Amino acid sequence: MSLVWFNGRLIDGPLPLEAHDRGLLLGDGLFETLLVVNRAALWLHMHLARLEGSANELGIGFDRDAADAAVADLLDQASEVHHVLRLTLTRGPGARGLAGVGGEPTLIATLDAFDAGLMLQPVAMVTASVRRNPASPASRLKTLSYIDNIAAAREAKARGVEEALMLNTRGAAASASIANLFLVKGRTLITPGRDQGILTGVTRQALLAAAHRAGFETKERVVKPAELLTADGVFLTNSLRLIRPVKSLDGKPVGKADLSPLADVLCAAARLQCGRDPRLL
Repeated sequence: MSLVWFNGRLIDGPLPLEAHDRGLLLGDGLFETLLVVNRAALWLHMHLARLEGSANELGIGFDRDAADAAVADLLDQASEVHHVLRLTLTRGPGARGLAGVGGEPTLIATLDAFDAGLMLQPVAMVTASVRRNPASPASRLKTLSYIDNIAAAREAKARGVEEALMLNTRGAAASASIANLFLVKGRTLITPGRDQGILTGVTRQALLAAAHRAGFETKERVVKPAELLTADGVFLTNSLRLIRPVKSLDGKPVGKADLSPLADVLCAAARLQCGRDPRLL
């Protein structure tokens, strides 16, 4: 099942997108990707708050009522299986010129089935040559300008693994191509800080808030790449796959810390919103 909501209504058939939409031509827009479990969008308010804050920073019009209506219309059609819900907001059509203000913003929402078996699965990583720029809005906002992440992911695939470790321009570890990065050292979780060229992920924030219930303290700081090979464990977080243990980096094994207590508290927090543990198929 694939459903599409476009500028106020569910549509059936081709998307009537304006040819001069700045999101299409320039990547001038934002998006959010949410896991839907039991007909509920996980951490919806956090995602919408991030989208609204980013839109305000970039000067893109954001209609919260329209976004709420899009989500409600799609969830009303959802079955009980897991889904991925994506919201895409662009500046809308506009005249030529990078500084153009655009016209009426475009809002697109889609709902597609998601294979829940992909959650919590181990992943191998390689260090990508593409660097994240801590000074760039494209690093800390979830913009449609995703070419750096795409290039890193394609580089990893060409080297025979699924995910890329992205360093920042200072040489510190920042993130994966589609996930935040965590290290486990004893009972401490360490993750690159907000000033390291990362996107502050919603699942990252949810885990930082819940980790103490699993007996962990948390630290946000600079992470040197060499630390990943000496840590007790390394894992990734994102909105769809939740927690993913990293099994190797650049062909070298990494620690295998028990991540089940962290998965348990994260999924318990998700269950409070969705009425169901997201690990249940």
